[in-house]
Amino acid sequence: MKIISLFLVLLFVSQITYAVLPPRYQHLKDLDVIIEFIKEHELILSTLESIDFENYTIRYRNGCTAIFGRKEIQKPQGWVGPADPLEFTRSTCSIDS
Repeated sequence: MKIISLFLVLLFVSQITYAVLPPRYQHLKDLDVIIEFIKEHELILSTLESIDFENYTIRYRNGCTAIFGRKEIQKPQGWVGPADPLEFTRSTCSIDS
């Protein structure tokens, strides 16, 4: 009986697959979004101070901050896949001249 149970467990575990995007590729996608945003906003491009990749923020023009977050996309329960896309959510100052 133990052998049959072990066989069933191994059979089940071998059927599990992961569709998560490796961190390297997810970081590249996120960086592309942030860089494209900077290119589209001349004020941010000309006064850029730093990019905080850990918190998804851009600092520009004497301490202003542009903040990014994950776009929430409805997924079926149990769905495994890449993180939701990064998107601009708000800023503490104007992003345009």
